[in-house]
Amino acid sequence: MRALQYAPDRGTDLVDLPVPEAAANEVLLQVDACGVCGSDRQIVRGETPPFGTQFPLVLGHEIAGTIVAVGDAVDGWDVGDAVLVHPFCPCGTCAVCRRGESHLCSQQGCIGFTRQGGFAEYVAVPADQLVRRPAHLDPAAAAILVDAYATPQRALVAAHADKAATALVIGTGGLGLAAIQLLKAGAVARVASASRRAAGLDVAQSAGAEVAVALTDARGAARAIRRFAGAGGVDLVLDTVGDGQSLGFALDALRPGGTVVIVGMPAGDVAVPMARLVRRGVRCIGSYGSQRSDVVEVVKLAADGRIDPPALLGRRLALEDVPLALATQSGGRDVILP
Repeated sequence: MRALQYAPDRGTDLVDLPVPEAAANEVLLQVDACGVCGSDRQIVRGETPPFGTQFPLVLGHEIAGTIVAVGDAVDGWDVGDAVLVHPFCPCGTCAVCRRGESHLCSQQGCIGFTRQGGFAEYVAVPADQLVRRPAHLDPAAAAILVDAYATPQRALVAAHADKAATALVIGTGGLGLAAIQLLKAGAVARVASASRRAAGLDVAQSAGAEVAVALTDARGAARAIRRFAGAGGVDLVLDTVGDGQSLGFALDALRPGGTVVIVGMPAGDVAVPMARLVRRGVRCIGSYGSQRSDVVEVVKLAADGRIDPPALLGRRLALEDVPLALATQSGGRDVILP
């Protein structure tokens, strides 16, 4: 099979590899589509990979596929089933997993990092990671649900977004735009957006934000958000940037007693304005990754037309174009169609 393999010492190569065999608890998928995530680009840029990553590696963790072989111990799945793959593979037995927080499992692997991923014609994955894909969903749009949407979905669950009347999303990349759609699909009636990119303002409003402000004038932007929300500020901030500027802006835009949930992970440490956080009674939490249940939920929302993943798509590329997709960024989530 054709696959795009990456190693730090030689970069990306289009290679021929044997078609993997499905182990007893696995299925073999023909890859219909695989999204290109920012974390893929980070690895290629030389940033530290997740613990357990081994090279050479076939990247790609946002996978939509069709089952072509089923392991002997797999029940409930058949050849021909259209599926999505939840990429995070928790151990299932540690105290964190038993507590229902499998997305925080320190022993979890990730398809496309600690095992071979979807930048290939075929991939073998554990059957426990599968989520059924509705036939009417475009594979390219469905593929990005497993991370670009599932990650902010987990953050909104952690932040109890259903209790918020107003919300602000900082950042207008894939996670930010997906978060706006998810908030509008849920119980939050009024959603605002903040972006460092001028082009992000129009995109955010197209995604459903009622107000979009530029972070080039952070003080004026925070005033605009407080006026929009009333009650001293928004109830909830979802920060997809996660640096010192975005956290400071979040605190300026948030009402006393509000919640900020952070999914952005900058490379360096960030100074926390602790006195402001404490005096305002702010609940500040981090959110990482997702659970399989989050993928199930966003698939339902997409199937019902309550969110619009095609709106986040960028380029549709062949395998040989993966190096281009890893080196450059388009206006949306690029997807590989092997």
